[in-house]
Amino acid sequence: MSKAKSPARAAAAPPPPAAALLDQGTYGVYDLSDIRKSPTNRKRFNEVALQQLAANIKEMGVVQPILIRPVTPTTEQPEPYELVAGERRWRASGIAEVATIPAMCRTLSDKQAAEIQILENLQREDPHPLEEAEGYEQLMMNHGYNADQLADKIKKSRAYIYGRLKLCALTTEAREKFLTDEISASTALLVARIPVPALQVRALAEITATSHYQPEPMSYRSAQKHIQQRYTLDLNNANFDVDDAKLLAAAGSCAKCPKRSGNQPLIYEDIKSADVCTDPDCFSEKRAAHCAQVIVIANKTGVPVIDGEEARKIVLHGRGTEFVYENTSLFSFERNAPSTGNAGKAGDYLGKENMPKPARYLKDSSGNVTPIYDRAAVQAALEKVGACEKVAEHAARMAEIERADQAKGGTPPTAQQLMREKYEKMATRETDFRIALYRQLRQRGANGFSLESLRDFVKLMVRSNNDYAIPDDLIGDVYPFPDATDDAVCTYIDQASLPEVQLVLVDLVMGECLGVDAMDMDDLEYADQAPTWRVLTEMARHEGIDTEQERRKFELGNTPIDELPPEDFADLIRLSPERLADLTALVMADQPHNVSALQRAANANGYTWTQWQTPSPGSAWTKGDGSIVLLTEEITVQPAASADQAASVVTIEDGDYVDAGDFEQPAPETARRASKAKTQKAKPAAPALEPTTATDTITPPQTTKQVPVEAWPFPKSRN
Repeated sequence: MSKAKSPARAAAAPPPPAAALLDQGTYGVYDLSDIRKSPTNRKRFNEVALQQLAANIKEMGVVQPILIRPVTPTTEQPEPYELVAGERRWRASGIAEVATIPAMCRTLSDKQAAEIQILENLQREDPHPLEEAEGYEQLMMNHGYNADQLADKIKKSRAYIYGRLKLCALTTEAREKFLTDEISASTALLVARIPVPALQVRALAEITATSHYQPEPMSYRSAQKHIQQRYTLDLNNANFDVDDAKLLAAAGSCAKCPKRSGNQPLIYEDIKSADVCTDPDCFSEKRAAHCAQVIVIANKTGVPVIDGEEARKIVLHGRGTEFVYENTSLFSFERNAPSTGNAGKAGDYLGKENMPKPARYLKDSSGNVTPIYDRAAVQAALEKVGACEKVAEHAARMAEIERADQAKGGTPPTAQQLMREKYEKMATRETDFRIALYRQLRQRGANGFSLESLRDFVKLMVRSNNDYAIPDDLIGDVYPFPDATDDAVCTYIDQASLPEVQLVLVDLVMGECLGVDAMDMDDLEYADQAPTWRVLTEMARHEGIDTEQERRKFELGNTPIDELPPEDFADLIRLSPERLADLTALVMADQPHNVSALQRAANANGYTWTQWQTPSPGSAWTKGDGSIVLLTEEITVQPAASADQAASVVTIEDGDYVDAGDFEQPAPETARRASKAKTQKAKPAAPALEPTTATDTITPPQTTKQVPVEAWPFPKSRN
């Protein structure tokens, strides 16, 4: 085949000036060898798709012309044209071994060419976010665009532009995993926002790690929570002065640091607080520098700094202790003033200026130093600022209340009593949830806990010197003895297997965090920091239990089904599929206005409404895996009248798990399974419902209310 020439070379006469010829664009057929690749164009192509396109080009040719621009040839790059758009067609033409390609040639500046390339990539069906980000970066760095101009150009928000640009901060390791789709764009952005490359690598390894207990990498939600817990720190809880630029001279003030969430709100828009540090290494260094300063000052002023066993002996929680923290809850002090509502912490009322001198400094194994105060000194300071009453003032007020009650002839509940009632209800609900979560943990641990869980557990045992007891008042039903006396537990352990002994050990430690006291509800942050509760949630995470999901399931499970709003239907079906039958019966009988919402929620979880006419009419929710959710108390299947089939009416009773295949003519195994069922006259079919249609609705019954089966897909034992 003769080599075709480009329009610029085919004419014998000198070509007209480029400006006159190419301003509006010139169409022609150009030699592939005359076109150079653009250094700013996309670099990622699907090789399989390229081969398919090449085969098509070899047979049909290139249908849509590419876009090129004239450039000055150089020794290294002698080609007179540069590819602007259509590199996939250009590459495929080379694979197809064709010599020429149709193209539109236009005179374009570097800025115009880059802009066209970016826009072309965005118009593709699958532009990779990292390529998109690199294109924006080039437009901003090389061609003078700013975020507002880009947002206006591509019709996106400034937050979208900044989110994409942040992907350029990914390390090489993270980019490779992102380009190979090992992490999603949303997860990649979470990693990119970690400002320290080494921490990015560490976080990425944790997110993508798999194990027996976690066979898949973390989901976006899990990765987000993991990064927030491990790599973002609340500056409001820092033990150092965040405005002190001299504490760590290389880092400067936290208030002006670009790693503080509030200084880059468009990048950290999912972090609600503006005072979050995203560099835990820097945070740790500042904390260590502050602790070193505190120790120097303590030594100069004669305040003891204690650690080790001596520090562990000091009790700081509860009423009547000798020492307290700055953030000890106000209710643990005496005679709180009515104006305080018995809420808040001592430091909230005293501030730095009114806090007494520290009595001790506690130094933990990590080197952190925390001041503690004499309770009596803090009590006196609280009385001085009016947060607590003095003895005489309190006695006078109580006497006045008693006289007023006697005059009224009754004793109405005080604000404190009403508050306690509120906390009692909150505590009961929180206790029930923690019990439910712990039951989940016990079930996962029955066959052996993961190494991570055991490590956390052993550390907790080593560091604690409390007396433990089995919480038989809360989970006593899991043990074969009526009470948890020492003798009963020892007798049980003597004959127990290793997994059973392991569960006893975990119960001894974890049991104390299941019951929640009403007083804890005044300070949920403090309650959540209890060591056993923190370890329980960490162990649940190690064993693959999503605590937040279990809390959501628990809340839905403890909400009466007739009080659920339609927006909760999908979550209920996803987290508790056994309640779909109850929900359907309720909606069809009492809430026909919620039928469409039910249909959408069921469809979103893979269920479709199915009807059949043979062997007897019926209807149910079905799933692609062949499972079925019956909506009636029982379903009657009339076998065909043949010699090798049962002649009676077979009833599949309430609670049985039924496969869709069971609604075929009864096979021998089906007949055997039904042999235990009672024989009775066929019942009339339930009111007919319309199956799923394009209108996404089902018709509620107008007659008999259907009775739901119980506990699908957890069948009753057939033994």
